[in-house]
Amino acid sequence: MVVATLNRAREMEVLLRSLAAQKRNDFEVIVVDQNSDDRLAPILDAWKDELEIVRVRAENRGLCRARNAGAAHARGQWILFPDDDCWYPDDFLAHLDRLKVEHSADFYSGRSVNADGKTIMGTFQNTAKPIGQDAIWTTLIEWVMIIRRSAFEEVGGFDGEIGLGAGTPWGAYEAQDLALKLMGAGYKGYYDPTLVGHHPDDRSDRTSPANIAKIRAYSVGMGYVMRRHGYSFFSYVPRLLRPLAGVAIYTLSGRPALAKRSWEIFSGRWSGWKSAPAPASGRI
Repeated sequence: MVVATLNRAREMEVLLRSLAAQKRNDFEVIVVDQNSDDRLAPILDAWKDELEIVRVRAENRGLCRARNAGAAHARGQWILFPDDDCWYPDDFLAHLDRLKVEHSADFYSGRSVNADGKTIMGTFQNTAKPIGQDAIWTTLIEWVMIIRRSAFEEVGGFDGEIGLGAGTPWGAYEAQDLALKLMGAGYKGYYDPTLVGHHPDDRSDRTSPANIAKIRAYSVGMGYVMRRHGYSFFSYVPRLLRPLAGVAIYTLSGRPALAKRSWEIFSGRWSGWKSAPAPASGRI
């Protein structure tokens, strides 16, 4: 379990409690501490008798860079990258073990739900299936994605230029980028919607400046990842038309704030597509 964390304390307590509730001693928790202070020390010390915890100081900022730094210390055969404010059901690892027996794969993924079990943070497919290039947008979220460590290492891990804190325009879709690299190297993935992790539900105003900036960064990341991995412009056009339709609908219905949000999604997706290098070969 590689947990990159910044500016969180109480939330880490919730995560560690859920990991201890697995009632197993066959995993380690590698905490990549990006804080400038020592706020995590008392929390980690409180769980040291129940969990094998390794604390690593991050030298470079950026969520994916921190994840890669933590993964370099991993000794297990499989790696999971929990968010520092998520938590897992008590039977999460037992469920994963059953999956590994029933469906041989090199990486597994599940669904993001809130405390009540409602799907959040995107649209997820309702049926279990092997993960293909057409389904990575509705079967993946990085903190419910378990990867064979040897496969993760072979493809170079996460791209440190993508994701939160990377200092680039490409603010998200690092899980999809990683999955596409894995599949490109011949590795297989499997998705099961009953394998779930919990996360607080984002109830913030979708039209606030911070939220609009966030969704734009995510949109730029989508365009970048799709083009760099060979998706054709024809397959990308619907992802441009939908937010443009939103601009028109929200404008005509007198909801300018939502129209602005839709415009930033469109603008971000177009900017991300243009910013990515065209692949040498292969179109999806």
